Amino acid sequence: MRCGDRWNVRDESGQVLVLATIMMVVLIAFTGFAIDVGHAYLVQRQLQAATDAAALAGALELPDRTRAEQVARDYGPEPTKRNTLRSNDNAAITVETKCVTAIITGCTPGSGVNSISVKSTSEVKTVFAKVIGFDSFTVKANATACSPCSVKPIDIMLVLDRTGSMCQKSNGADDHPACTDLANAREGMKTFLGLMNPVFHHVGLTVLPPATNVGQRCAAVPGSNNYNYNLSTAAYTVVPLSSDYANLVSTINCIQAGGRTAYAKAIEQAQAELDLNGRPGVQHVIVLLSDGAANTGDTTLPNSSPYKAQPCHQGITSSNVAKAKGTTVYTIGYDLNGAGTDYEQCHPWSWTGPGQLPLESPPITSFAAMGGDSGPPLMVPGISSSFETFYNKPNPGQLNDIFLRIASDIFRTAQLIDDSLT
Repeated sequence: MRCGDRWNVRDESGQVLVLATIMMVVLIAFTGFAIDVGHAYLVQRQLQAATDAAALAGALELPDRTRAEQVARDYGPEPTKRNTLRSNDNAAITVETKCVTAIITGCTPGSGVNSISVKSTSEVKTVFAKVIGFDSFTVKANATACSPCSVKPIDIMLVLDRTGSMCQKSNGADDHPACTDLANAREGMKTFLGLMNPVFHHVGLTVLPPATNVGQRCAAVPGSNNYNYNLSTAAYTVVPLSSDYANLVSTINCIQAGGRTAYAKAIEQAQAELDLNGRPGVQHVIVLLSDGAANTGDTTLPNSSPYKAQPCHQGITSSNVAKAKGTTVYTIGYDLNGAGTDYEQCHPWSWTGPGQLPLESPPITSFAAMGGDSGPPLMVPGISSSFETFYNKPNPGQLNDIFLRIASDIFRTAQLIDDSLT
């Protein structure tokens, strides 16, 4: 280098530092963004799992629309619910029940529901992504479940207590011509039938007291022959198992109340109909509705006969025989305690009236005989009993809800389906 020459040299170390700082900020921002996105993805997976669980849990309660929606919300991802998000992110859901005809039979639009749709959203707050203007991410999840998802064949015998008390008020006063309790029973059974599909579900009707014969199924219950209990030709099953519901509905509408209570042979005759006309390999079900304790029997039998001396205990025995054959037996206790606080006691055939002795030995109440225990007189679905499942309705009123719950239990299968089908 010659003397006098000058180099144009500038120190660029500061620029490198600036560039490095910018790159570091960008790197941190994208790393933070990735962390926030990863967190949002995790929340979405949790949200989807909770939404699936809510839909499946709700579907198990179908076709009871109100109960299904309530259970779905209880199993949802919202705060304080069973599947609350494990993160601190809030969630909200909407629940809708509907009839899906695309893949499922058993309902028609406007009549019944067989699916439940749950939609969930969550606002996921960000930490690092705020730097680039993302304060939160909205994640969503949808799930639809059906029940029943495929209709399986079932043979069902309805057993109706049509005794005189079904046309009395809770205080024992006459309730003719309204017969409110019997009217409620009719509506409950017809609600139940409305959930059935005659292609798959065969349904019949057994009554107590029995009819003189099938042709007299709509006639008043006679006082002679111990309300037909003594007749060897008494017709307990007044409508055989059938896929034609017209005769069944007509009979439900025309039957009259009268007589006293003995449900053992009615259960046996319902099972006999299932044995005779039930389809092989098909689930068999008996649904018994009664509003009181058994207190009579076939008086032509020996005094030692349990049908005569222990009508309530014999009812339990008859139910156990049906269960041993694979039949599922449901019982509905309807206004079992009447106007009082204590449940009616069971009496043998020699009982002469309310408050009179003797009592059935060992003592047993109507509540215990129908399958209850010493618990409170609430409508309790799912009590395992000497029958199968006991539903108690302590006060007179509509029975539609109980019949809906029994249908839900019979159809208790659920699966997720494609949302696009809804």
